[in-house]
Amino acid sequence: MRERKDIYMTSKEKVVFWQGVSLPEFLPCAAGVTYADPNYHIRRFNSKFYVFEYIRSGTGYAEFGGELVHLSEGDAYILHPNTFHHYYSDHRRPWEKVWLNIQGSMISHLLSDYHLSFNCYIRGLSNGGFLDSFLDTMEQDPRQSKNKLALLLHQHISLFSEAYNALTSEPSAALAMKNYIDENLTRSLSIEELAAHVSLSRSRALHLFKEEYGVTPYHYFLSQRLELAQNMLSSTCLPIQEISNMLGFPDYRHFTSQFKKWTGVTPTYFRSH
Repeated sequence: MRERKDIYMTSKEKVVFWQGVSLPEFLPCAAGVTYADPNYHIRRFNSKFYVFEYIRSGTGYAEFGGELVHLSEGDAYILHPNTFHHYYSDHRRPWEKVWLNIQGSMISHLLSDYHLSFNCYIRGLSNGGFLDSFLDTMEQDPRQSKNKLALLLHQHISLFSEAYNALTSEPSAALAMKNYIDENLTRSLSIEELAAHVSLSRSRALHLFKEEYGVTPYHYFLSQRLELAQNMLSSTCLPIQEISNMLGFPDYRHFTSQFKKWTGVTPTYFRSH
């Protein structure tokens, strides 16, 4: 069996390391800002720490429960230790993000208390400033700022939990459909299934989505799939036929036709240039 290896393809980064006492309940290993290039790619098979990230600008992808999720400015996510971590930037709009790698039993207890004991993400977090404040504080005092850092992280987790639970409990129908599309880009998806997901009629679902986002669900779905296709063509060596299959297109010709209609060039031409 081939050995699984972690992959770290990094970009320009500002990194601050903790230099204070290492405590089992709270150890802020490192914090920083990543200015990703098109090849930025992180894959960890058995991470040793919690990862907190907030996207300042650009777009990228992260895997949650086997599903590849498109993330952009204002989105945030939490990844747990001893789990698979996989995320990378979009090659056309690489992201800039502030992040924290941390260990400790206090983090586990906090996330459990706030019902976030799993890898999760939130769209449009209203304030990612706590992670920026965490980074600034750690940079100013990398030895003695443990208590202040703990408070800032607690505030970030609290805000994240409030936003996450609000969106997952009672999202607007339009946002629920958009999230459902984003989470199912790699398979076929019909308007009937989308409408059923929010318990609406087909016509009502179409109307609400277009009213909120200015395009039909199909237009949004296709645009996101083809954006993902472009990313896969640029950042992987997968055969074009396999990419077409992975994204749920009915056949290679249909994929090529839609891709050319959207980008003006064929997948083959796009990859070679």
